[in-house]
Amino acid sequence: MREILKRLVETPGGSGFEERVIELISTELKKYVSDVSIDTMGNIVGKIPGSGKRSIMVCVHSDEVGMLVKYIDPRGYIYFDLNGMLDERVFFSTRVDICAESGIFEGVVGIKSRHLMSPEDLKRPVNVSDLWIDVGAENGGEVRSWGIQIGDPIVFHPNFTPIGEHTIISKSIDNRAGCAILIHTAERLKSKKLDYTLFLAAAVQEEIGSRGAKVIAQALQPDMAIVIDTVPAADPATPPQQATDECGKGPVIRSMDIASNGQGTVYSKKICRRIIDVAQRHGIPYQRDIFRTWTDASTIHTAGKGIPTSGIYIPRRYSHSPAEVIKWPDIENTANLLMHFLEQLDSEQIKELTRKI
Repeated sequence: MREILKRLVETPGGSGFEERVIELISTELKKYVSDVSIDTMGNIVGKIPGSGKRSIMVCVHSDEVGMLVKYIDPRGYIYFDLNGMLDERVFFSTRVDICAESGIFEGVVGIKSRHLMSPEDLKRPVNVSDLWIDVGAENGGEVRSWGIQIGDPIVFHPNFTPIGEHTIISKSIDNRAGCAILIHTAERLKSKKLDYTLFLAAAVQEEIGSRGAKVIAQALQPDMAIVIDTVPAADPATPPQQATDECGKGPVIRSMDIASNGQGTVYSKKICRRIIDVAQRHGIPYQRDIFRTWTDASTIHTAGKGIPTSGIYIPRRYSHSPAEVIKWPDIENTANLLMHFLEQLDSEQIKELTRKI
């Protein structure tokens, strides 16, 4: 699972431009699942038929936050806009990859040098329009001759680095960690007999509104869903009442989340209790939270006639940056918790878990 995670984070796939990641995930799933399909949006579904009448969908997202080429300056500098929720401060002097049809071009995000800044410059908040990408071109014509065009996706440059005993730094841990668990789950289930049909889904465009997950949920209409994703964890600058999750303390079972635009989820209490019971019986550490954000659960649980949904989430620091931080035991514990949960279910139990009262 560690090796597939490394390959996943090194593969570019900004929201709406996940083709390379889709190819990698589908290739890996086909090693263990005979029925793997890709819809017109790019969502991947691996279907494992079971003997019972009920069904479960496990959903991750394959995209990552990034940028898009907005303007090519006559001097050869590239200006960009955001593709996903990003803080402009994470860009300073950061290496990025521009993913053109003709190939991948590395560049660095530039900002006015401190030596040239006035006191007024230092007081002014940084805006994305103040930043540019330097790809080493002499002029705009040279940039275009390489095949770089307006609208091309941009992602952070791969930088997978283990540090300490259990920690990994990388771009796009959100949510390639979930994708690695999805593939690992398919491998572990290849010789298992299930009493229900299991859909292993990798959705596109989560970072720009959980669009792909909505399409998958509407198409499959599973009886219940489990979302695997990464979520923001505490750091020294954030008071605990704002972020209760901690890296290294186990997967997160969430009760509710809601973003400023109202998008979010009230998670199924019955399914959450079942997941917690499984964690306790198997000695798997876990955490609980609510948070002001959203995941793919937000569009899954309202699809069709409604789909009871829960999530098993992995805490990570420095979210949506070129250097997200995660603890490897949290990934392993999330994978194990998901596996035990799936193994110990049957169709009759799913029927009971998905009843509101």
